Amino acid sequence: MTSSEIITLDGQPISYQTSDDELDARQPHAISGHVTMSRALAESAHGLTLNEARVMMLAMRCVNPRSSPYQYAKATSYVKVQVHAADFAKIADLMPDEQGYTNRAAYEGLKTACDKLLDRMAVWHEGPKLHKMRWVYKATYHSKEAWAEISFSPELTPHIFMLGEKFVRYRLEFARGLKSLYSSNLLRLLMTQKDTLFKSINLEDYRKQMEVPEGYKYADIKRYAIVKPVAELNEKADMHIEWKETKRGRSVHSLQFTFTFVKKEKAVQTELDLSND
Repeated sequence: MTSSEIITLDGQPISYQTSDDELDARQPHAISGHVTMSRALAESAHGLTLNEARVMMLAMRCVNPRSSPYQYAKATSYVKVQVHAADFAKIADLMPDEQGYTNRAAYEGLKTACDKLLDRMAVWHEGPKLHKMRWVYKATYHSKEAWAEISFSPELTPHIFMLGEKFVRYRLEFARGLKSLYSSNLLRLLMTQKDTLFKSINLEDYRKQMEVPEGYKYADIKRYAIVKPVAELNEKADMHIEWKETKRGRSVHSLQFTFTFVKKEKAVQTELDLSND
């Protein structure tokens, strides 16, 4: 069967995933591109589920942060991009089925994420100001074509286009296969300090930016939002992370993270700097 043939499942087309030189299609597929955003957005509480975060990372990958948003807006004032189920399967690390077709869970994950994106907001503090910003103006899932059209909200575009010095950029491959939203959030926070490879943050700011519920005690924060995401990133993101806590009296006041890039990242680390592309 060729890749041009169309197979459907419950009325939805299933795209064929070819492999290099007929290698085993069950092997993990790398995903290319970078995620770039303003530092303010990177340090905000994103208010997204893991699948919604995956969709937004894929959407932000589609734009050139150096360019003007008008290059993407075309006839309307809204920047529109396409996110395909096949790419969602890659970032979620969903293996193709036995025939080599996109995992059905990718279609469900993409569709479910689009259902709620319109209601999601990023929230952050700037001195006495509290900022709230919608992620999208519109999110439309095309069930018969297995892709979603994401229209960025006008408030979001300054945070992903024509960025000045305060921006955050990292390889989308780092986020592939992460199973915890806390891991995805921690990755983003650490990338705000990729030049120094060290991040210090007080515990309350960490709780907010990691979106840990207010009722969590430190033991819960440590277990679910520090230890587990650090372990997952060490395993999957080509990084090595170490952390420690600083106390004031008997209470933990702040956290310190030290990290390095390992394996293949050493060869392409310069790509993390937007100015070196």
